Amino acid sequence: MNRGLAGSLISFARVRNSPARWSVSGALCCLLVVLLIQRLSYSDGRLEYGDLTSTRYLASDGRLLYEARSERGGYQHAVPLRAVSPYLVSATVSSEDSSFWSHPGVDPVAVARAAWLNLERGRVAFGGSTITQQLAGLIEPRPRTLSGKGAEALDAIGLELRLSKDQILEQYLNRAYYGRLAYGAEAAANQFFGKSAKELELDEAALLAVLPRAPTYYDPDKHPEHTLARRRHILSTMADRGWISAASAERAAGRPLRIIPRGHQRQAPHALDYLSQRGSSGANSITTTLDLPLQQAASVRLRQHLETVGADGATQGAVVVIENHSRAVRAMIGSRDYSQGELAGAVNGALSPRPPGSTLKPFVYAMALESGAQRDSLVLDAPLNFDGYSPRAASGHHHGWVRLDQALGSSLNTPAVLVAERVGAANLKHRLVALGLIPTDTNPSLALALGGTSVRLADLTNAYATLAEDGVHEPWALAESRDERAKARVFSPRAARTVLSMLSDPKARELEFGVETPFERDGLPTALAGKTGTSQSFCDNWAVVVTPRFSVGVWIGNFDGSPLHGLLAMQGAAPLARSIVALLPSGEAPRWADIPSAPHTDANWSVLARRPVLEQPSPGSRFRMDPFLPRAALALELRATPKPGLRARFEVDGKRLVGRTYSASWPLTPGDHVALVELLDEAGRVVERSQEHEFHVEGT
Repeated sequence: MNRGLAGSLISFARVRNSPARWSVSGALCCLLVVLLIQRLSYSDGRLEYGDLTSTRYLASDGRLLYEARSERGGYQHAVPLRAVSPYLVSATVSSEDSSFWSHPGVDPVAVARAAWLNLERGRVAFGGSTITQQLAGLIEPRPRTLSGKGAEALDAIGLELRLSKDQILEQYLNRAYYGRLAYGAEAAANQFFGKSAKELELDEAALLAVLPRAPTYYDPDKHPEHTLARRRHILSTMADRGWISAASAERAAGRPLRIIPRGHQRQAPHALDYLSQRGSSGANSITTTLDLPLQQAASVRLRQHLETVGADGATQGAVVVIENHSRAVRAMIGSRDYSQGELAGAVNGALSPRPPGSTLKPFVYAMALESGAQRDSLVLDAPLNFDGYSPRAASGHHHGWVRLDQALGSSLNTPAVLVAERVGAANLKHRLVALGLIPTDTNPSLALALGGTSVRLADLTNAYATLAEDGVHEPWALAESRDERAKARVFSPRAARTVLSMLSDPKARELEFGVETPFERDGLPTALAGKTGTSQSFCDNWAVVVTPRFSVGVWIGNFDGSPLHGLLAMQGAAPLARSIVALLPSGEAPRWADIPSAPHTDANWSVLARRPVLEQPSPGSRFRMDPFLPRAALALELRATPKPGLRARFEVDGKRLVGRTYSASWPLTPGDHVALVELLDEAGRVVERSQEHEFHVEGT
């Protein structure tokens, strides 16, 4: 027989040397020993927690984000006794079973007293149950009848035979019901105090010890006066037994209720929704990749920023932070406020497909760089037509010939489409599919270069992380896993680094954004490369910032698709992205600062434009007539790009000019004018026709 049980039987038989107690205890012990033979095979399977166990979602550092209900509809997470505050252990014993450490599972005196009281009342009102008996009832509930209580007592003795006192107490503390659907001390500590059972302070532990006796009567939400009175009694009893000092008991008894609201807010609710929808495969604990302090700080920054841009019609936003090397999602905020039903706060903006505007342009230019282009290759910014598709300049004017890095940094539309035409719309579509941005059945078109599709913020941020990792792509992850995720090279290291170098160059942004933008490093602990995007009709603001260690994605807009009041991403999304970068730890020097030597360059990239090209005048050109030269000497030479087997024919304001094969002279005339060139074959048939170039001549 278990030594603890034998010792308990002897100690109870000798209490106060009372003959009456000797006879009562002796009779009960004999009876119990006989009946106990039937209970010696207490099944270990009955000690398992089974479907009571709920699913816990943890931050990357182990802190609890949320506990989802178990199959039975409650919260429970079993922990070893060492993970429970000693205060709760002492308070529980003091409240429920003061002789726990010495009795054999049943307290004969307490049973006799309860029996006498029940006889007086004519019903089973008192049980005299020990913690071990309560545990037996929690494992296998029975009716509150004499036979039910007898079976419970036998089970209690069977438990004492199989388990040590610490094991019994551990089982009890993991099963007791505390209210708020919390089964066990760990779940109760979280539901009432938002902490683990190990972190409970004395007043908190004493309060929890009150609840198992009568969770409804002592419910601190409804009957705080009952709870506080019982807590004071428990603390006083603990002090009387010398388990705590009288001063500690008085101090703890004087503290107010410090419980958190019922149904308190989950941490990172959008991320948890995503994980729960994917299924936990029966896991009792899921460790996410989330950095809880970063998640909380980014949420605050998002709400603050939306207050700032609210006057521009923005009501919602989303933020994603991905660690480049691991692709771990360190923060995912899907909306301003998850509980804000009137603004559809439960919608996850980080995973809702939206038109990405210009944020896909870096991938177009990466393909150009792989095809032989250099950052100083020239490309034309002009009002061109691509078989019926005419991209518009966001600012309303064009810059003529620009460098590739200027075209990307200043987010010029026509050059991006020209480059997309050169690399091929089908090839561009395949790269975007490989980056996990669009589905395979997407229609390939040049409009993809300007965001003519829908993408998710998390996927877009991860695609930029691919650039940060030298063009190697792998899916982003929101839960820690040992499974290897598929990796694939999408861009060459040189192309990836050069694109980020272009996006980090302030001078490349000057044409459209000036010398000061949120992407400047001033005051930040880390280098960064950034890109914005504004969808058509100003419905969506995007910004993605890459640092050596992290990629940060931001979306600003409205879930109902209503447009913003002319808000551009450089003023809407970019400042928020910068403020979140300021929360991140500093990193090493960026890889894009060390770009490998370029291979041989295709000479055709230096004059990248659709043929035929009217080289002069370039779109938007301005000329001034010199007052000191005779009028007859003032002329503009129109030039076209040569093309073998064809000759050029120029027009200004609808009038044809007579000239040489690829040039013609036009007398300067003050005012606004339009020029174009046509290429003719030997038979005089028009083979190609250029775009119309608007230009201005200022008179004397």
